[in-house]
Amino acid sequence: MQFAVLEDRLATWDLVLVSLVDITARKKAEAYLEYLGKHDVLTQLRNRTYYTEELNRLSRKGPWPVSVLAIDLNGLKPVNDEEGHAAGDALLRRVGEVLSKAVDAPGWPARTGGDEFAVVLPKTDERAAEATRERIVSMLDLNNQFYAGQSGHVLKLAIGLATCEAGEQLDGALQRADRAMYEDKANNYREHDGERRNKR
Repeated sequence: MQFAVLEDRLATWDLVLVSLVDITARKKAEAYLEYLGKHDVLTQLRNRTYYTEELNRLSRKGPWPVSVLAIDLNGLKPVNDEEGHAAGDALLRRVGEVLSKAVDAPGWPARTGGDEFAVVLPKTDERAAEATRERIVSMLDLNNQFYAGQSGHVLKLAIGLATCEAGEQLDGALQRADRAMYEDKANNYREHDGERRNKR
């Protein structure tokens, strides 16, 4: 609401111009821009900017312990190369579906890079983080069953887990989670190669 008094009425204020401006559209636009600043549009998960800012805040203030899952989507490059980026984007959206359903507050999932994801679990010890990892695996199985007849692609994730206690460096936990994720990824590819050789 805005109002103005015409110059020739300043002494008496007997005529005041009142105008109402609807700012709903502007507020919606501001909220959308704020959403875009913190979310990955493709997967609807938090984005790298939010992830980095929250990790910085957590490393200073906690609450401890903080657990982290480092996650990588296996086999995205061949899908992109052979079927195009639309097929690859569909896989990335499916990862977003799985993680958003499997992770409960105060934890939150984020897409941190092309085929890289993370789940940050404040106030979560290793045992509770392992339960979250198991929920992700269960949701992954359900997702694969649901999409089995539609795309033919089996969604496979490599997952590494680490927990940071109070007084430890959060960066160290991130590095441990990354190493564990790469070990899981290597195991997955070894199993996949073994399966291919057995089918020959």
